[in-house]
Amino acid sequence: MTELISKLEIKKIHQFVQKMHHIAQKIDIFCSAIMLQAQRRAYYIFNKREIQTSLKKRQGNCLRCGRCCHASFRCNYLEYDENGLSLCKVYDRKPLMCSLYPYNENDYFFHLKSTCGYKYDDE
Repeated sequence: MTELISKLEIKKIHQFVQKMHHIAQKIDIFCSAIMLQAQRRAYYIFNKREIQTSLKKRQGNCLRCGRCCHASFRCNYLEYDENGLSLCKVYDRKPLMCSLYPYNENDYFFHLKSTCGYKYDDE
């Protein structure tokens, strides 16, 4: 009986550790996304011409997955259609930083880069 209790306790501890690991991953992604948001705004302020040149090299299309729209905070203007594709409720007047994402090969949320529909020649 004691052996069974020990196994159950070990299982509970293992589940707890897995949950804490999952929470730590989410916190890491959130903090990284917040830092990137700050960096991309500062970079834009000081490098507008470079960004315009870089955008000309951008290839591909938005996949409308919506993941970049809530990489740090969930965007209040994001909705999904019946096919699960994202829709911006303010598309015609959306913030400039949204329109520019990603503005160069370094401007990706690290957890989204591999699945983003936009690519650059340098990659």
